[in-house]
Amino acid sequence: MQSGARLSDYLALTKPKIIPLLLLASLGAAVAAARGVPTLSVIVGLLVGGSLASGGALALNSYLEVGTDSKMKRTRNRPLPAGRIVPPRHALYLGLGLIAAGVVVAALTVDATAVFFIALGAFVYVPIYTVILKPRTSWNIVLGGFAGSCAALAGWYAVTSANALTGWVLAALVFVWTPSHFWSLAVLTEQDYSSVGIPMLPSVVGPEAATKYIVANTLLLIPVSLLFAFYLAGVGLAVYLAVAVAFGAALLGTNIKLYRDPSKANAWLAFKFSSPYLAVIFAAAMVAVVV
Repeated sequence: MQSGARLSDYLALTKPKIIPLLLLASLGAAVAAARGVPTLSVIVGLLVGGSLASGGALALNSYLEVGTDSKMKRTRNRPLPAGRIVPPRHALYLGLGLIAAGVVVAALTVDATAVFFIALGAFVYVPIYTVILKPRTSWNIVLGGFAGSCAALAGWYAVTSANALTGWVLAALVFVWTPSHFWSLAVLTEQDYSSVGIPMLPSVVGPEAATKYIVANTLLLIPVSLLFAFYLAGVGLAVYLAVAVAFGAALLGTNIKLYRDPSKANAWLAFKFSSPYLAVIFAAAMVAVVV
């Protein structure tokens, strides 16, 4: 039982609930670039290499934020602040090792440009977002969102460097989606962030004002999501537009509901809907190019 618990704690360091969405963005971009199923080498490089590098970056985030995590109600029971992993430097070794392994796997399977974006995603998330931006500016999650964009760029460039603008459109989709997603969570946990001095937007301007930014950001997100339609034609175009418009309207609806009543329940609804929104958009992109 102790061994199983210990393994689960180490797994928890990598925040495995976050990784599938990054992988879907990466694979979705690769399918779009290939206009079909990518090669096995590309799939392995993106899914295995991407999982390892992302998990490593998230483990380093857990290591670097153990101090603030121990003071926040939402995070104090994580493995490091709860003292279930001793000494904490094991998390450091795990994170560095996973990133190195991910880059090696990617280097053996995909194009060098894709490897660069996989490594860049980890770099942006750890030293840029976690160390520099998050504790210093309310723009933290806006600028740090480029870490997720790197997943889409890795997927595109793993297949081709042609039509690169479309790959950057998919990257922009992830980039613009990120604030709506995390600001909704920050409205829910605003007191936690305020207690440790992390300037998440709702902690700086207040939850009520932050909901205006969330609505405005989603109003920008919807047209960005529609830009991918220029890459499509025929039935695929119709399928993608129908899904993107419907789910964009639904996401905006949850945001407007939160704006009208910035309650914890509505913040939770907006946050929980935003993850499947991005997943569905990338799934629709894959279906559209195959069709």
